[in-house]
Amino acid sequence: MDGFIVVEGSYPLLITALHGFGTDMYKHVVKVLRKCLRRLGYDKLLSVYNELGHFLRYGSAVDLFTWEIAYKVAVSENAWAVLPTLSKVDFVDGLAMPDYNLNKWYAEKSPFWLFVEDVVRRYGVRVVVDIHGMKNVSKWPDICISTRGFSSASKQLAETIANVFRSYKLKTAFDYPFFGGAFIAYFGKPPQVEALAIEIKRSLRFYKSNIPAIVREAVKAVKKYIEMQNSL
Repeated sequence: MDGFIVVEGSYPLLITALHGFGTDMYKHVVKVLRKCLRRLGYDKLLSVYNELGHFLRYGSAVDLFTWEIAYKVAVSENAWAVLPTLSKVDFVDGLAMPDYNLNKWYAEKSPFWLFVEDVVRRYGVRVVVDIHGMKNVSKWPDICISTRGFSSASKQLAETIANVFRSYKLKTAFDYPFFGGAFIAYFGKPPQVEALAIEIKRSLRFYKSNIPAIVREAVKAVKKYIEMQNSL
């Protein structure tokens, strides 16, 4: 069950979305199905959906579409992507599901972290970008770039990314409201490897929004930053 999908890139940049796979939309789908089945007279089938709803309980949709954004941007920019097929919002009764962004016993030894570590080492990855979502809290910025106080990534790299989002009139902050989790702390070892999280407000992530294109522009800026660092 501890799985992930890999996009092989030729650029020393790795993109992920640790909480992107799974949303609480499932319960809404079940509700709609139940209503439709009732109207069609298939009441006997309702018990099947009730059992399914009991077996799989989803938590929060706060990271909705971050998995898709990471995947599309990695493919379009020829970057590496390692994307988990389970996340913090997937829960099955009696089983402890992994949250790869927490400092838990399973994290460093999980197949996901071990594979990311192997890719970073073997292919000389210079930057790791973890895409997350955050709620629509009015006092929060549109974009939060988490760097753990610029310990997992340089201020220069963070500013490079922030300038892209700001050019699209998006309010951007560093380490507020999210300081950054165990994942970027573990992989971010500047200057050899820099790791940061990009937190995107929920109101910016919807079907056919322009946020994937903006994130792609940010990744292009990261690629230029890497090239500049390599030339020094």
